[in-house]
Amino acid sequence: MCYLRSMRLIWPVLVLPLGACNPPVEESDACVALVGDVVLDNWGGDSRMSLEATGWFRTEKLCDRWWLVTPDGHPFYSAGVNSVRAAGDRNAVTGEYAYQETVDANYESVEAWAEVVGGRLREWGFNTIGAWSDTERFLGQMPVTPILGLAGDDWLTGSVADYFDPAWQAEVEAKVVAEVTPRVDDPWVVGWLIDNEIRWGPDWRSQNTYLQETLGLSADAPGKQVAVDLLLEELGGLDGVNAFLGTEHPTEESLLAATGGWGALDWDREEADPLTTRFLEEAAGAYFQTTTAAIRTVDPHHLVLGNREVSVLTRAEVYLAAAPHVDVITINNYVFQDLAREAAMNLSGSLDPADGFAAVHDLADLPILITEFGFRAADAGLPNSWPPIYPTYANQEERADAFEDYARTQHAVPWIVGYHWFEHADQPVDGRFDGEDNNWGLVSEQDEPYVVLTERMAEVNPAIWEELRQRSGD
Repeated sequence: MCYLRSMRLIWPVLVLPLGACNPPVEESDACVALVGDVVLDNWGGDSRMSLEATGWFRTEKLCDRWWLVTPDGHPFYSAGVNSVRAAGDRNAVTGEYAYQETVDANYESVEAWAEVVGGRLREWGFNTIGAWSDTERFLGQMPVTPILGLAGDDWLTGSVADYFDPAWQAEVEAKVVAEVTPRVDDPWVVGWLIDNEIRWGPDWRSQNTYLQETLGLSADAPGKQVAVDLLLEELGGLDGVNAFLGTEHPTEESLLAATGGWGALDWDREEADPLTTRFLEEAAGAYFQTTTAAIRTVDPHHLVLGNREVSVLTRAEVYLAAAPHVDVITINNYVFQDLAREAAMNLSGSLDPADGFAAVHDLADLPILITEFGFRAADAGLPNSWPPIYPTYANQEERADAFEDYARTQHAVPWIVGYHWFEHADQPVDGRFDGEDNNWGLVSEQDEPYVVLTERMAEVNPAIWEELRQRSGD
C-alpha cells in the first residue's frame, strides 16, 4: 500500500497540490514520466515515484542520476543547514553568546525555538539538519546528519592522529559505541558523518605532507614504523634513504628515532611524490577502514557519509581510499576568489571541483553530498574579514543570486545528492574561536531572517524535483 506516514505531516509549505500516490515500481520501469504535482512524504522525498521502502535512508541510481531514498521509498535530495544551534557562536572577545541571548529572550524553551526554526527551514525549502546542530531537538521533525568526530585530530592547528595505532583504533570503537548506539534504530538519521576537514597534506594550517607529519612522531608510534619501512622499501635500504634525504643515519634504529630532517619529502619535489602518495593511500585506507568498520559493527542500518573533505585540498588518493568503505562522498565546496583557489590546488595537487566533481565520481563511483557552502554580503554589517579567500557580495540580493546560481548548477549534476548551507545564524562581529566573523547566516544574531535570501531559497530549493521530472522523461 502506498501512503504518507501516519505521523503528523511536517511539510506544510513544500507540499504542492496533491497528485496520485504511485505504487512501487520495478527498477526497469522506474524511469517513466511522472504524473501529478509534487507531494513530499514525511521525510521530504518525492512520493510521485515509489521505490523499495527499507525503513532507512539509502542511495540509488535512478533515471540516470544518483538520489538518496527516504525510509518510505521516495527519491530525496538533501537540502540542509549546518550549525542549527540555540547557542550560536561564542564571541571570541566578549565571551558572549549573542544568539543564545536572543533565543532566551524570545522563546519559552529551546524546544519552542526548535519548533519555530524547523518550520522556517521547511518554508525555505530545506529538509535536513546538518553537522554541528542541536540534533536531538529536531529528531522526529526533520532528517539529521550527525557528525561523530572520530579522527582524534585538531581541526584548528591541523595536528593529525596516528591511524595505524591500535590505541587510536580502540578510541574510535569506544566513541562509536557511545555516540551511535542511542540512535541505531532511529530512521530520522540519514547517516553518520565521520569527521570534518582532516588535514591530509599541505593546507592553511601546515605545509607538511602526511608522511612528514608521521615521520615526526616518536620511534614507538606504530605509524612511524610504517612510514620508515616504506622509505626503506622504496629507496633501497638505509643507504638509499640517506642519499635521498641528505642524512647520515648509521642504523635503521637511528632513522626510526629521528623526528626531523624530512624536508626532502615535500610534494613539490617530483621524486618524493610516489613516496608521499603511497603513504597517503595507506594512511587514508587505515582511517576509513577503522572508522567505517566501527560504525557498521554497531549500526548496520544507516548510511556512512564519510569525512567532509575540503574540495580544493583533497587528492585523488583520499577518495580512492574512501570508496570501498563509505556510502556517500562528502565534500565542503565553497566558491573561492580565483587566486585563492589556484593557490590551494597548486599547494595540494587536489582534483578540480569546477567540473562538478566528475573526476571524484569517476574515481569513487559513489554519490556526492556537498556538506558545506555559503555566501556572505557586506550589507549585514559584519566584517567578513576572515578568511579572506571568499568573495563578499555587496548586498543580500547579490548574495541570493550567488546562492541560486550555485544551487541550480548542483541540481543539474547527476552524481550530487544534496547540499548543506553553512550556517544557520551569523558569526559574531568580533569573530568566533578561529576569527571567522562572517555573514554566513540565514538569520542574524537577533534571529531576524535575511528575507531576500530565504525567499529565494524557498523558490530554488524545491526546483530539484523538476530535475527528477526531466530525467524521468516527462
